[in-house]
Amino acid sequence: MSEEEINLPLIDPTIIGQILDTQAVGFSFPAQIVFGYGVLNRISFLSLFLKSSNAFIICDPEIEKLGYVRKVQRYLKLSGLTSTVFNEIEPNPNEETVIKAVESYKNAGCDLVIAIGGGSAIDVGKVVRLLAKQGGKLSDYDAARSSIMSIHELLPPQISIPTTSGTGSEVSIVAMITTEKEKITVLGYPLISTIALVDPELTMSCPPRLTAYCGMDALTHAIESFISLRINPVADMFSLQAITLISQNLKKVYENGNDAKARINMSLAALEAGMAFNQKSVGLVHAMSHQLSAKFNLPHGLANAVMLPYVLKFNKSVSKEKYATMGIAFGLSLGSIDEGAERFIQEVEKLNDALSIPKKLRECGVKESEIPEMAKMALKDISIITNPLQPITQETVEKLYREAY
Repeated sequence: MSEEEINLPLIDPTIIGQILDTQAVGFSFPAQIVFGYGVLNRISFLSLFLKSSNAFIICDPEIEKLGYVRKVQRYLKLSGLTSTVFNEIEPNPNEETVIKAVESYKNAGCDLVIAIGGGSAIDVGKVVRLLAKQGGKLSDYDAARSSIMSIHELLPPQISIPTTSGTGSEVSIVAMITTEKEKITVLGYPLISTIALVDPELTMSCPPRLTAYCGMDALTHAIESFISLRINPVADMFSLQAITLISQNLKKVYENGNDAKARINMSLAALEAGMAFNQKSVGLVHAMSHQLSAKFNLPHGLANAVMLPYVLKFNKSVSKEKYATMGIAFGLSLGSIDEGAERFIQEVEKLNDALSIPKKLRECGVKESEIPEMAKMALKDISIITNPLQPITQETVEKLYREAY
């Protein structure tokens, strides 16, 4: 074959921000998933399966109070495994917490991370494994400044146990950590959990407000992955089923947290949405919401929920056919493509209203004076490169922030 016959663009994984544009499609779902109501009791078997003997359990103080950590430790002890608990995880975890966790992990001589909680605990677990094994500073792995190849070693195993239905972090190759100046993305295939242990029973204690924020986070993952510039029809199936499950169950669990069937469906939806965005990434909603969390410590799901309708309107001109498809997944009866797209956006706004999500950023304590700086940082966020409507300018992002303000 001559060189002239090779006319496809080549993908170089060392180039920052390069996306799949050859029409080739790859599928990869490497995490082993154990899903089911009550499957937490399998933790000791799974730990032994990984040939581990000393677990490092990462959680936040509230999760520890709920007794889930004690239960995990009891199961581990029955199988002869020891464990150390690090319970200092905060919302939007910061670099200082990560450094402290890495030191604790090393001092305890652990060979397994068990992260139990929301995305914050699971993300910290990923980065603890990375820094403990590969070394360096967190900034060395910032996806906006390095390539996906910067994470190249096989990391210690991690079992991720979500207690919310939202982030999908248990099946993603991404970790989000907040530094003094910004929220950074750490991205690499070795980061993915070895095992995702998804027990919907652990979400039963999730309070209504957190249930709403996490549910809208999962919905944003499903929507943004579906309209992403990347091509992956298998991931699209996960996105659409996640959208259907969320449309049918999120309001139910918000109004009645004891609805076990709805909790199971929301756990499945969050898992599927995580599997979808792990293949196709997200978009402008996430690029903007990351800055809101970094600057004002807004819960990630809340920031996504507030920004979602505004960005949906922005992307409508290039995504209306997909909006109509998502409207069908929502159970809407559609007319024309334009009508269907508009009805879908309205349905998302109605869901926000039903969950008491604020309509404006000013209601969340955001300062208008920070908009130019947030817009500048959003343009550097790796999530922005797969947004369907391109190019995106500083002026565009500022305008969207102000519309939402």
